[in-house]
Amino acid sequence: MRSIIIFFSVFASVSLSASQVKITYLANEGVMIQCGSDKILVDALFRDSLDQYVRHPPQVQEEMETGKPPFDGLTLALATHFHLDHWDAGAITRFLTNNPHAVFGSTPQATAMLPSSLGQQIRTLWPEKSEPVRLQVGNVLVDAFPLDHGDYSTTQNLGYRISICQQVLFHLGDAGLSGQNFAALARAGQADVAMVPWWLLDAKGGAFIKEKWKPHHIVVLHFGGTDGDAAKQIVSTWPQAWVCTKQGESRTF
Repeated sequence: MRSIIIFFSVFASVSLSASQVKITYLANEGVMIQCGSDKILVDALFRDSLDQYVRHPPQVQEEMETGKPPFDGLTLALATHFHLDHWDAGAITRFLTNNPHAVFGSTPQATAMLPSSLGQQIRTLWPEKSEPVRLQVGNVLVDAFPLDHGDYSTTQNLGYRISICQQVLFHLGDAGLSGQNFAALARAGQADVAMVPWWLLDAKGGAFIKEKWKPHHIVVLHFGGTDGDAAKQIVSTWPQAWVCTKQGESRTF
């Protein structure tokens, strides 16, 4: 394995034990993950979004890019790919400028469009062979591995296996429903928390998660303004899953 070493009022204060991980849903597939003093963002540093997908409220956008609470102390931000509902060069540049000790990691397509002056804070994550690329920042260990984007076959999309506080979390980005992706996740191992896009709306995706991968907890992301019926369908058929439609909501695992 290669190594590369006030938000909403609904942001309730949650007291965490030493091993509890708190996930806060921000927008689309954007989340903040926290355990103890470790905080990271995944797919959260975007601005304009796409089509009917939701944006961050202006106050949240400002706090996130400038490192104001609850986004203070962030040391790592990741993007699964460079589409505008997951990534924005301006937002990332401003975030890194205001957080000089933070690191941003993503695909070659995503990092190539960032200022060279921030190069020491940028990590390009793309395996040259079959083994994941490993990134460690503080106590957080990330293994990045390609998952195909489906309809956008030329888009580099990464899945992240995030080890934090003795728990293993996965974030799939916009991974398509393919045998290749299922095999990659099976190789990556068991998940305490699996953060997935629309897979539970599909029989193949649901079967893989339920019968093969079997994560302990499921978090369903990437709902837009017109996806209310789809979210209700998942809630009715997967009552144990957290279907993320309320911006600023947090859960602990």
